Amino acid sequence: MKPALVVILSGALTFGVPLLIALWEVVALRRNSRGGWGPDRQQPPEPPPPQSGPPAQRPLPACLIPTRQPDLAPSRPRVLEPV
Repeated sequence: MKPALVVILSGALTFGVPLLIALWEVVALRRNSRGGWGPDRQQPPEPPPPQSGPPAQRPLPACLIPTRQPDLAPSRPRVLEPV
């Protein structure tokens, strides 16, 4: 094989196959259920109207409320030892 042919085939294999796969994915994603290329989107539902008054506050779960732990080890005063 000639070196130019090897370079061309290598480039086609390196860039051509992934490019073909990418194009196939784009075509498959752009098709809609009706078989056309146009948008096939439904209108999003309207958000509910805002409620009047202050928002309801829920109490914190028990795992998020900090509890004070008793000191289990008696505290001893620090003593400096002579050198």
